[in-house]
Amino acid sequence: MFRIRRYPFASDPLREVRVLKRWVRVGALLTVLILVLLYLFVLDLSRERGLFIFVTMAVAGALIAELAFAHILRLARASGYPVQLAVELSPLRGFKEACHRSAELVAQLLGAEAAVVAWIHSDLQELEPLASAGLPGQWLKVAPHMPLAESGLQDAVQRAQVVSKRTAATDPWFSGLGQTYSVTYLPLLSSDKVIGVLGLAGDSATFKPRDDRLLSAIGVAVGLSLDNARLYDQERKRAERLQELAQIRSDFLLTVSHELRTPLTSVKTSADMLLEEDDSPPESPRGQFIRSIVQGVNRLNTLIGDLVSMARLSNSQLQLNLEPVGMGEMAKAACNLLRPLVQTKRQTLDVHFDIPGPKVLVDQRRFEQILVNLLSNAHRFTPAGGRIGVDVREEGDEVLIAVSDTGPGIPGHERRIIFEPFYRSREGSARRVPGGMGMGLAIAKSLAELHGGRIWVKSGKSGSTFFVAVQRYLEPAAERVKAGAV
Repeated sequence: MFRIRRYPFASDPLREVRVLKRWVRVGALLTVLILVLLYLFVLDLSRERGLFIFVTMAVAGALIAELAFAHILRLARASGYPVQLAVELSPLRGFKEACHRSAELVAQLLGAEAAVVAWIHSDLQELEPLASAGLPGQWLKVAPHMPLAESGLQDAVQRAQVVSKRTAATDPWFSGLGQTYSVTYLPLLSSDKVIGVLGLAGDSATFKPRDDRLLSAIGVAVGLSLDNARLYDQERKRAERLQELAQIRSDFLLTVSHELRTPLTSVKTSADMLLEEDDSPPESPRGQFIRSIVQGVNRLNTLIGDLVSMARLSNSQLQLNLEPVGMGEMAKAACNLLRPLVQTKRQTLDVHFDIPGPKVLVDQRRFEQILVNLLSNAHRFTPAGGRIGVDVREEGDEVLIAVSDTGPGIPGHERRIIFEPFYRSREGSARRVPGGMGMGLAIAKSLAELHGGRIWVKSGKSGSTFFVAVQRYLEPAAERVKAGAV
């Protein structure tokens, strides 16, 4: 058997009670002495009788004080020990570390010489030892799993009761300590459910944990702390796995994009050369085939560009070249780029912004991509003859740009996921249009957040409005003074 490692607690919950006990003893002794002296002088008692009264009162006072402070100490342990354990265990984030530390701390507080933390497997109905204190380091590797039905703990676990054994001779975990050792098992509770047990063993002469209320409170405090550590471990591992999968996806997208671009560039160059040298009428089969090839290649090139952008945004590899730019200036550039497509569908483009407009600190090329993606989205879902609106305004410390359309509305359940990568409306939906990979809005959202902004959508039964908000750029004081002087 090994000695339990001692941990210095942040504070001793019983220190104030012990200090108070010492002062009460001194005060009681002085009070008895003064009373006896008064009796001697007032009643003119003999020394023998005075000594008898002093001894009687001192013994009675000491007995009363001991009984009172025994009760106070019991209450202090029941309220202080669980809180102290929670304070010591709450900063721990590793489940295994929390199990080992809890075994050592509880053994230290209750005076046990060995401790085992075991977890309940509900499917197998057995206890699996996870940590130990005061036992050999190799014990966990050979420690048996204890079936609940054979351990005598099944009823105790179901009822969340403390179980005590007078001897460790027949215990599967502590039998090697000897017959003079007693064993106590505390159920560990979390959300009113027993999730494990904490076994404690010590010499029967010194280890006598008889306060079931204290033991139950310790079981609740330790159970909650361990369950929180376990959940934290699970979430951390899940986050690491998701990050790993995201990295694999990004690497795959970059690799595929790179491998596709080489042959695609060759096809695009050849198609452009055929289109330049083609003298056949546009309506001829040859002319139509060549133009279809060029359009298909351009479409593929756009999709590959979206894949690369999405992969770089996921990897946080995109570097921004920030500079003060007028929002109206960027909105005008995006509108000019999409105007030919808008005119093709006989749509009306309503713009409400000044040029250059309020300034924002952004990467102009990247931020224009946000506006182009939103306008392209509005163009795709607005029917022929519909209206698309672009509005730029200031709201407090932010500059807000709104892109609205008169297309079909977005259902409520889709508004929460419409910005997810590769998301497209379901078959049969009014917003389901052919083409696209569902990355335009995802890229817009990632770029907006990369600029410290935010993006959201409002929609009804018909028509939708996408909003982008970004912090307004405030010129340095020296520049403002200079501009005012000029």
